[in-house]
Amino acid sequence: MENVTTPDAPTGPPAILAADDPPVFSRLRPDADPRAFLVADHGGRLFPRSLGHLGLPDPVLDRHVAYDIGIDHLTRRLVERLDLPAFLHHYSRLLIDPNRPLDDPTSICAVSDGVVVPGNRGITDGEREQRAATFFHPYHEAIEAAVDACVRRGQAPAVISLHSFTPRFRGTERPWHVGVLWADDDRMSRPLIDRLSADPALVIGDNEPYSAQNRYGYTLETHAMARDLPNVLIEVRQDLIATDDTAEAWADRLADVLAGILEDLGLGPR
Repeated sequence: MENVTTPDAPTGPPAILAADDPPVFSRLRPDADPRAFLVADHGGRLFPRSLGHLGLPDPVLDRHVAYDIGIDHLTRRLVERLDLPAFLHHYSRLLIDPNRPLDDPTSICAVSDGVVVPGNRGITDGEREQRAATFFHPYHEAIEAAVDACVRRGQAPAVISLHSFTPRFRGTERPWHVGVLWADDDRMSRPLIDRLSADPALVIGDNEPYSAQNRYGYTLETHAMARDLPNVLIEVRQDLIATDDTAEAWADRLADVLAGILEDLGLGPR
């Protein structure tokens, strides 16, 4: 079962989304036991017709600057394997990044990994607010409501954030197959690193290729860390999950490990 959600049209300027534009995000398996939530902030690469492709040529839309390659299919497979609810964002992070605070300079990038984004240059405060009202606030309000409902019932669900990273960045090859990002809470990260590292063929990054020690990302900081909920951010290298078959295989591998970690935390299936 899948719920799809499109925000109410903002007042003021013409709405960004037309009635027949796809929804901003999906809530997958909303009736599943919410012992943990999966969140995929950069799962999609959609653009509304009203903004076109922000002046970008089509080949750029297939690159990591537009979305997290492979994460849509990986998330959907994990939902099936673990029977967990998930929030999956469908629009490109080039419109606005759901995993950055709104006051962060990278929230709406005029340049991303060397790619100039014409439609983001000279954007006004009003346009920023409208994009936030359309693509940012409804997504996070839905996650917040779902997590808060669990907390009010006395549950402490885990929050698992799913991302992918480019195998080559600014001329440097990245050797990690998976990166496990965490800040102060290692209840999920430590066993995940240890269990994945048990396979000698895998190179597992401990806060690589990014470090979460300074800024973990808006989604987990807001919905998990602020509530002291178990949490982890998983980054899978994009060339490993670039096809549906490989994304599914990696989802199965991660599902086996995550299921054991959730059970150890007392968050196994009821």
